[in-house]
Amino acid sequence: MSDRDASHSPPQTHASIPLGFGEVTAGVGDHIAHFFRGEEQRFSVLGPYVETGLRRGDRCVCITDPDTGEGLRDWLEERGVDVAGARATDRLMLHPGRDSEEDMKRLADRIDTEARDDEDPFVRWAGDGAWALDRELTVCEMLRWEALYDQHSHDWRMLALCQFDLTVFESDMMMDALRTHPYCVMGDVVVPNPFHESPDAVRRDLDECA
Repeated sequence: MSDRDASHSPPQTHASIPLGFGEVTAGVGDHIAHFFRGEEQRFSVLGPYVETGLRRGDRCVCITDPDTGEGLRDWLEERGVDVAGARATDRLMLHPGRDSEEDMKRLADRIDTEARDDEDPFVRWAGDGAWALDRELTVCEMLRWEALYDQHSHDWRMLALCQFDLTVFESDMMMDALRTHPYCVMGDVVVPNPFHESPDAVRRDLDECA
């Protein structure tokens, strides 16, 4: 069971942001994992998540490798979304990620600050775990970043969906990914994750990871 202090849970009055699939809503500060196989499963969640945000006027940030970013652009354009306009007005950022967890934190800090300065109520964040494979991050460093994000999820004004391809990562990595996310997508619903642990505990265990 998660040992996150209940006082850190986002206010229920804020848990009304539509995710775009299954009539599911979430709140600012929620950190959600989605495990999938294949492009169809990836975009069945990621596509509606981003499309819904753009149609609402949300600021959307996707940390992803270039191929997935291109696939997302195509998916959105096929559904009539003005991707070029969204990128030009900073409603959509497709970013390849940074090369260290410290640099990723600086990136998240900057995006959060910019959104607050522009009086955006929150940032709709999405990340594909495979982005780290195109950077200098090891899998363990990427997991430490996930735990660090989890630690700061209620400091930043963000809602995060993190995707992990079951055909890319090994099972032990998936277990650590489960430990860093309080919620998981199951079909077309989002459920509390019983394997979630405190960020400090996860990071301690990963400190010696090669």
